[in-house]
Amino acid sequence: MDPVVVKRWIILLISFFVVIVLPLYGVFYILKEEHPKAQNGIIDLRGWDFDREGTVPLDGEWEIYPNQLLTPMDFVGADGLLPKPERIHVPGKWNELMSQEAHGYATYRLHIRLGARTSDDYGIRVTNIRMASRAFLGGSELGASGRPGVTPKDTVSGNIPFAGVTGISGPEVELIVQVSNYSYSSGGIVNSIQFGNEDSIRKSQELAWMRDIGTLAGFLIPAVFFLFLFRLRRQERALLYLGMFCFCAAVFVLTHGEKMIGSLLPGLPYELVMRVQLISSALVYFYLMRYIDALVPGVMHKWAAKLAAVLTLLQLLMGTLLSPAEFSRLEPVMMFSAFAIIGYIVFIMGKWIVKWPEDVDFMLISAISVIMVIFLNLMSVFGILDIQFLALYEMIFFVAAQALMLARRFARSFHEVESLSKRLLTLDGLKDEFMANTSHELRTPLHGMINIAQSMLDGAAGELSPKQASNLSMIMSTGQRLTLLVNDILDFAKLKSGEVVLRRQTVELAGAARSVVELILYLIGRKNIQLIQQWPEELLYVEADEDRLRQIIYNLLAHAVKETAEGEVRIWAKPGKSVVTVSIADSSGPGAADQLSELLRNLVEAGGFDSRLDSSGWLGLVTAKQLIELSGGNLWIEASVHGAVLHFTLPAAQLEQIPAQARQVVHGTRSQNSETGSAWTAAREVSAGEQSDSGRDAILVVDDDPINRQVLINLLSTEGYSIVAVPGGQEALDELALQLQFSLVIADWMMPGMSGIELCRKLRERYTLSELPVLMLTARNLPEDIENAFRAGINDFLSKPVAASELRARVRTLIEMRRSVQAEIRTEMAFLQAQIKPHFLYNALNVIIATCPVNPDLATDLLIELSQYLRGSFDFQNRDQMVPLQKELELVHSYVVLEKARFEERVDVEFETDESIRNWLPPLSIQPIVENAIRHGIMQRAEGGKVKVAIREKAASIEVRVSDNGVGMTQEQVQRVLSGRGLGGVGLLNIHRRLMSLYGKGLEITSHPGHGTEVSFDIPKSI
Repeated sequence: MDPVVVKRWIILLISFFVVIVLPLYGVFYILKEEHPKAQNGIIDLRGWDFDREGTVPLDGEWEIYPNQLLTPMDFVGADGLLPKPERIHVPGKWNELMSQEAHGYATYRLHIRLGARTSDDYGIRVTNIRMASRAFLGGSELGASGRPGVTPKDTVSGNIPFAGVTGISGPEVELIVQVSNYSYSSGGIVNSIQFGNEDSIRKSQELAWMRDIGTLAGFLIPAVFFLFLFRLRRQERALLYLGMFCFCAAVFVLTHGEKMIGSLLPGLPYELVMRVQLISSALVYFYLMRYIDALVPGVMHKWAAKLAAVLTLLQLLMGTLLSPAEFSRLEPVMMFSAFAIIGYIVFIMGKWIVKWPEDVDFMLISAISVIMVIFLNLMSVFGILDIQFLALYEMIFFVAAQALMLARRFARSFHEVESLSKRLLTLDGLKDEFMANTSHELRTPLHGMINIAQSMLDGAAGELSPKQASNLSMIMSTGQRLTLLVNDILDFAKLKSGEVVLRRQTVELAGAARSVVELILYLIGRKNIQLIQQWPEELLYVEADEDRLRQIIYNLLAHAVKETAEGEVRIWAKPGKSVVTVSIADSSGPGAADQLSELLRNLVEAGGFDSRLDSSGWLGLVTAKQLIELSGGNLWIEASVHGAVLHFTLPAAQLEQIPAQARQVVHGTRSQNSETGSAWTAAREVSAGEQSDSGRDAILVVDDDPINRQVLINLLSTEGYSIVAVPGGQEALDELALQLQFSLVIADWMMPGMSGIELCRKLRERYTLSELPVLMLTARNLPEDIENAFRAGINDFLSKPVAASELRARVRTLIEMRRSVQAEIRTEMAFLQAQIKPHFLYNALNVIIATCPVNPDLATDLLIELSQYLRGSFDFQNRDQMVPLQKELELVHSYVVLEKARFEERVDVEFETDESIRNWLPPLSIQPIVENAIRHGIMQRAEGGKVKVAIREKAASIEVRVSDNGVGMTQEQVQRVLSGRGLGGVGLLNIHRRLMSLYGKGLEITSHPGHGTEVSFDIPKSI
């Protein structure tokens, strides 16, 4: 015979004994047990041994006084005064004696004969009296549940078991119980009252509590286990239903028996306890039925499941909306529906068992347990025996059998998964190899496709229509996405095979992140997303592979941008003792964090690919997670109000690994004032002879590594260049602010604080590509990095490590290019400085000719002013120099005199200057502004207008302000003027560019249509 079958039969026999024989033995023992019965309100316990036999139930015939609440004092000397009592069987309901649907109040009385016993403490234990009671023994009050009253208003319902003892002397003692009921469909002493000495009462109560606690644990522990297991395996709905069944059964236990809920929540109204009793019992049967349906799918009829759901819903509504007095009247209907559900469950289990499935042994045990529950409950309903605790005992066996059956199923599934895993590992290796080989093969055609599309967009195939250009742009975008996907696949394959080797070094975190942000800003495009960086004041250094660190930040930021339709994406960092925590928050909406955590977990388990998802977007996230873990950090996800927050950690760099210059910054030795200056001076390195030879081309080297700075100084000094080397972007800007003329800037990409890209962008705000070329040194040569660098305004780049000959050649080319362009610019500026519009000269001469016959003296003055104006306009000697303020004002005065002679009262020019101001400024920087104010401002009005020239001294600068009350301009026109496309021609644009080049700040124009224009600029005070 098959050993497995033998084992199953042994399990079945043992289970039958435990599930059927033991409970039935308990039933027959209780039925066989004999104890004294009360007759005519008297019970004789003279032959009962409380020490050996324990407590005795006070069952039998009691006296009852309906509609009276009597105390022991009412019976003292009251023979003949009290009405004749009725007789009632206890335990039992009083419905036949009471009117008004069992509502009312009464007093129970019983005489207990103890015989010739010594004085001792005796007491009672009350378990179920509906719905309020108070007990007296030997004239002493032993306890109460609720507060009995003669009216519903005076009555406080309560049916919590209680016990009490008191000292008794004499052969007989009187037990009086006051009872009232206005909240239930039946009343009276429903369960037996136990009587005994103090020791037996205590033992009886402890045994009842132990039984209920054990039953509660028997349901609550499996409930927690099954629900937790369901959280891990959400596809197993049977675990949810079995867990909820056990949980509702645990609540049912709390509200029955010793009603432990009353001890846990002493102030809880008993009406609420009754509602919980009804709701928990209804849900017990409902979840039991749903569990069986989920366990053996396809066997249960659909109409039965729907009917059970409807009946349960009705009971829930009754328990919620109706009062206990109302829903208790429907107790027989609810009992019938419960028996119907249990009976149907037994039918379904039997129908499945006859098929003899693999788990027939445990299912058979469960079916017998449910049958025993029906049998025991029927005995209780028909008043044969109150043994609900045995029904709970059977339900615990049902739960245990189901738990063992589920454990067996999980074990069976585990073995199947284990065998499949070995096969999948082999297939997974083949898959990774295939993906890696395919990715390599895809790279070449992808690059070819992108380059061909780019060349066509650049005009290689002729002019394109807008639709053709749009299609080619889409091809390029798709190709670039595929390239990123191929790179992610290759990285992921290398990570899985362990081929990724990290080149750990000390990396400044913010600098690495800023270089990535530049790329992400391009990725955002026109999306309404604001990318915010929040870095601490101190520099944060981590131990990581610089390229992989950038890849991590790029992948996480790209994911955040992809998930955010609009809003903010923030990145910040927080230092710790041994790690640095980087956080990236998106605006993907509430609930995104949980979804992201689950998807990331599924992707990691699926090896980075999931057919349900767009893996091109998620593979980078998985790659970032594995790179973080490979670097010694962790990645986790938290929820925020606006979306998800991704946190990851990286090992912090040790102090001795941080560069010396940066070490000062980390430890705060560089302050905002004097300490900053001293640190910068110490870090500023110059080549020999820099100050002595002003004719040499000056090169500004910006690199945070002192070794790299010295190498560049040594390489370029031999070529005859003057070198100034500084450790950071801010120091470079400070050098340029000193008005030193540099022919070239050589900057490193990765620097603490301000990256080379940020420095270049700031330089382009002040200098054009030809005015100050920038050569970028970088270890990165990815196409997107290079493209981003050129968008920031670099002229050229060199990959590290740099070859000396290539460096000198690139430097020489850029400086020569600057010289050529500057020569052309100087010629153009000289022409602009000296240009004079022919029509102005003709008009001035015509005015003078017309004035000669009338006023020869005025004509002579005008000729003198014209000669002075022409001398200042054609002064080529000053094209590379500064001129005194007084000389510029003389030129303005000459021009104004000529214009006033022509237009007379239509032109009014007011000068507000301080003659004590002695300063130098670029030539032809005020006169073109005044000319523009006259010709395009006030002269556009028929009545003319007024121009005011004001020169004021400030703390560190001289302010020049020219205002008019002419026709004014819109903001769009102002922008066109500064771009050279406006009414002011090239004059204002020329002044603006010269001021920007010299001082970093150009013209400021404020204008409103119909209210005039104001043009101002500041020049530093001359030393």
